[in-house]
Amino acid sequence: MSALAVWQWVELIKVRQGGSAVCAVSEAVNCERVWETAFANWVQAKLGMPVAAWGLVWGLGALVWALGLGFQKNPAWLGLGIWGTRLWAAAGALCCLVFAYVSWQANSVCLSCTATFFLVLLYAFFAFSLLPLRAALPAKALVRACLLSLALVTLFGVLLQPFGKKTALPAEFVVGAAASMSLERFLASLGPKGREEVARARKAFLEAPPRPVAAPTRGRLPQQAPVVLQDFTDIKCPHCLTAEVALTRLLRTMPEGSVAVEPRYYPLDAECHPARPEGEALPPPPGPPKGARCAAALAQICLEGTAGFSKLRGELFHAAGRLNSREEVLAFLQGKAPNAQQLEACVDSPEALQRLHADIALASSYGIRGTPFFLLNGKPVRFFPPFWTAMVLAKGNAEHPAFQALE
Repeated sequence: MSALAVWQWVELIKVRQGGSAVCAVSEAVNCERVWETAFANWVQAKLGMPVAAWGLVWGLGALVWALGLGFQKNPAWLGLGIWGTRLWAAAGALCCLVFAYVSWQANSVCLSCTATFFLVLLYAFFAFSLLPLRAALPAKALVRACLLSLALVTLFGVLLQPFGKKTALPAEFVVGAAASMSLERFLASLGPKGREEVARARKAFLEAPPRPVAAPTRGRLPQQAPVVLQDFTDIKCPHCLTAEVALTRLLRTMPEGSVAVEPRYYPLDAECHPARPEGEALPPPPGPPKGARCAAALAQICLEGTAGFSKLRGELFHAAGRLNSREEVLAFLQGKAPNAQQLEACVDSPEALQRLHADIALASSYGIRGTPFFLLNGKPVRFFPPFWTAMVLAKGNAEHPAFQALE
């Protein structure tokens, strides 16, 4: 159990650094979707370590209680060990139920999490069914077992905290209270590693050739700002959901009018994303798109500028795991969109497809290699919200004097 928790923790760190987990097999079987849920991120933000680290805490505690049973010859101590083992097993089983519900809400299966559930429930089975109660329990055994269990959680939690702090929080938790900070104070709050990454991102930004920002779409909010962030996404891309949440949080936490966020679309489906040999776009296939990727992109284009667009876009991303066709996308939006019939007609219109091809062409002109893909004031930037935040605080000026401290 502990070894599996360590492996999940290492994989999570790899994902947070921009890689992919081995257990991200498909859209339906994808541990990354479960690891990056709002609940999992909340646990790390509040308790200082990701869920995988707390799985390691439980595994170490289970080992301690199991070993303790083997060394107890005194009936009173044996009773205490039995109570402690059963309490520990019950707590683990309860956590499994909570995490299974979170996984179900994410519409994804996490294979490593399923293996964890099996091991924890097997431990609970042994604790309650196969562990005989060979001695009378002292009256205060349950209380003592609870106190010792809390002591184990505290001990292992404190010992692992330094390692937990090295596991970067997901992007949506990075912005925090930066809106009330000066650029100097924000950069100082990042720590040496964070400042080094910001310096690297700024260097790449300054070296990128200048290009004008594309004309605003109806989805850009607000229409004018010193910093414009355009994000190109695919509805089925797990990291795109994380990016959408991060950009929404940035827009909501920064001072009004300081940053504009503009959704753009790059669905990875040849049905509406024709191959481009030698830079030439092929004509799209006849008829409306049938796949969820294309339909979702076109539906978002049609909904830009409507009331509640940002909220509806977020709901669409969260539901993407169970949307597999045009009909399912439209059915999901029915009752949520202002006018379902008008939306369907727009999704099938050549105007919406023309706009989608314009987004694809724009991203292709920058050499896009995957989603999510970001432009900040017309220059490509990587998925690194601290740099975005610093640029917002600098009002788009990458030559701001506060950045000199990074050199």
